[in-house]
Amino acid sequence: MHELIAQELYQALEYAKSIDEDSGKRMMIQFEIDQPLFFQTIFNTFSSIIAGRNQDIAHVFMDLSFEVLCVYQKAFGNMPKFNDDPTWMERQAGLLDKELKPLMEGKNISEKRSQRIKEDFFRAKDGELVQVGLVQFLNESVDDFVVGNSCDTATVDLTKTMLFVVVRLFNNLYTRLTLQ
Repeated sequence: MHELIAQELYQALEYAKSIDEDSGKRMMIQFEIDQPLFFQTIFNTFSSIIAGRNQDIAHVFMDLSFEVLCVYQKAFGNMPKFNDDPTWMERQAGLLDKELKPLMEGKNISEKRSQRIKEDFFRAKDGELVQVGLVQFLNESVDDFVVGNSCDTATVDLTKTMLFVVVRLFNNLYTRLTLQ
């Protein structure tokens, strides 16, 4: 796996935008079959958390998550199947829990410490690849949505963080695929 460069990312995003409704439904069904826990995490758990704050931005989150799915499939091929590694999502959840917990408990720490925790969370880990262009596109898409809609800063930040996590999970899934 590699970081998507501008042209490759653009082509993958164009592909995502060109998918018709029926093809999109089939892709979502296949995603749920191939990676049921991952699918549930994104489209049920994460989207419900965001919807609890703002239903409209939760829809944007789901649309953008679908685009991420399309980008990875276009650029890197079909995703690995759940049966190939049924504990993958559990391991990912454990890793994310360690990193997200300090972010969630940020109320009881200084602003300086809180900022350092956020920077650590968004920094690439050892050997981890970050899809900088894709994350930037997602963040800009959220910002574009917010311009015409009312949404508090905390919900916008939460949505961007969840999208970052979605990209990171796809990276981890596809990196595992290339290491086999």
